[in-house]
Amino acid sequence: MTRVEAVAKAARVLQAFTPLVTSLSLRQLADRTGIPRSTAHAICVTLCDAGLLEEVPGRGYRLGPALVGLGGQVIERTGLVGAAEGVLERLAPGDGLETHLGQLVGGWVVYLDRAGGPVRAPMHNRVGLRAPAHLTGCGKAALALLPPDEVAARVRAVCAAEPGHPPDLDALARELAVAARAGFVVSDTFQPGRTSVAAPIPDPAGAPAGGISVAGPTDLVTGPRFDRIRDQVVTAAATIGRRLATGAEA
Repeated sequence: MTRVEAVAKAARVLQAFTPLVTSLSLRQLADRTGIPRSTAHAICVTLCDAGLLEEVPGRGYRLGPALVGLGGQVIERTGLVGAAEGVLERLAPGDGLETHLGQLVGGWVVYLDRAGGPVRAPMHNRVGLRAPAHLTGCGKAALALLPPDEVAARVRAVCAAEPGHPPDLDALARELAVAARAGFVVSDTFQPGRTSVAAPIPDPAGAPAGGISVAGPTDLVTGPRFDRIRDQVVTAAATIGRRLATGAEA
């Protein structure tokens, strides 16, 4: 099959944006993609016409609104949101804690839903946020269903796109092996002072669809409360997995 180079370059432009790099000048896009500036400019104009990019006066470009609809179709296709309907609310972890539903996309986790009591501690998680899977509870739980070499490849791809210190892959592999045996993971690497207890959600083929977690201040995830949270999270993940397998939503 013939490869269309112009489409490949357009994809590189779109993939240059990350959760931490939401707008890029033409010069920055050329530097990050290796595409000549004149060609990058023509691609950006075309993508803006299609709504896949939009121009930000004085700042360059950012991802456009047409991607929302496209991304929504991909999320809907997995059935994860429908399968989790009502599950997060029934977890009821208590004040200061909240539940999160995340979908694994490559080496990233995308948060699809969250629920909690009337009192919540400040959390980085928000619906629509894309975060490196190896830093989050939902992401680690999902990655634990994958072979170590595939985990490493996905993590390396994320780290190549997201500046920062790469994780110790051997330590991560050991952590995920423990999580795979236990059926859940306890993580405190996404936000200082916050701990999440998460379990993986398998798709009908047994591959990781995503994860579900209860998270909040570390001192609220201890003792008997931890045992209750762990059991509820594991049960909730199994429920969502069964619904994905059967196509049920409620």
